[in-house]
This record gives sequence, C-alpha cells and structure tokens, in this order.
Amino acid sequence: MNLILFGYRGCGKTTLGKKLAAQLWKDFADGDQEVCKRFNGRTIADIWQTEGEPVFREAEAQVTAELVKRENHVIALGGGALMHPHARQAIKDAPDAKRVYLECDPEELDRRIQADAASITTRPDLTAVGAGAGAGGGGGGLEEVKQVLAKRDPIYRDVADHVFDVTHTNPDEAARFIVAKFL
Repeated sequence: MNLILFGYRGCGKTTLGKKLAAQLWKDFADGDQEVCKRFNGRTIADIWQTEGEPVFREAEAQVTAELVKRENHVIALGGGALMHPHARQAIKDAPDAKRVYLECDPEELDRRIQADAASITTRPDLTAVGAGAGAGGGGGGLEEVKQVLAKRDPIYRDVADHVFDVTHTNPDEAARFIVAKFL
C-alpha cells in the first residue's frame, strides 16, 4: 500500500513523509525531487524561470503518474501537483493507496515558508506560484497564501481519503496520529 501526502507548500509533506516511511518500513519518494531529477537536478525556481511553469507542471504530472505505480511507498507530492488534471486523476485512480491532505492554516503556512531559508533559493517566489496554475496571483505573503489555498483546498479535499490538520502538530505527533487513525 502507498501513502500519498499532499497539501500546500510548507505543510510538512516531506518532513512527515520521511518520518512515516521510516516508521512504516516503506520507501520514500518526493515528487518535487523527482521532477528536479528530470531537469538535471536544477531547482524548481530555476526550472520555472528558464522553462516556465507549464513545462514544470507537465513534468510533475508525468512524475506523479509514475510514482503512484510504485509499491510500498510514502509519496510526498509538490504543493501544486494536483492542479494538473492528469496528476489529479492519477492520484484519484491510484490502486491500493491512502490519500492524506495535510491541511494547515494560512498564517502558519506563511510563517513556515518565511522561516525556511532553503525554500527561498530553491522554490519559485510565492508571487510566481500565485500567477500560474489558475491560482490568481496575489502579490506574495499571507494574502497570496490565502488566495492560492482558497483555490487548491477544494481540490485537495476532493482527492483526499483523509484530511488531517497539521497546524498545531509537530511531525512526530502527526506521524503517530496518521498511523493510528488512517492506516
């Protein structure tokens, strides 16, 4: 069985995914890392700047469809992966999988994003994220997180088997809860 984690940037998909994989004796796959491998290890920010968001999103959809075919994995999707219809359908159709939306309040997401120095150099600016994928750009910061999340949240919920609010939960507590309640 695969465990597929998704949610907005900063919700903890990768951190929690690694913990869950170790705890469940599963392999871990990070959708963003897999996409970057397709572009010779370039950062997402560089791919967006040189190739454009549509090229990145198409590669992301292909990677997502490939990841769900693996067995016995914890898979952390990129925050915008489900915005591509083919990726969304691949997740919906994934056999033998549990799909968990890691919900988080916009204020906490913004705080986490701003606190992650590595994110600034490897990810597109929030303004760039808001400008594409039908998100309706918002100019950055908390307002943009709210605007983009408002568009993504219904899609995340539509795909999810389970919704888990990680706003006030540390990764160890979240991992224990997911294993106890959803698996």
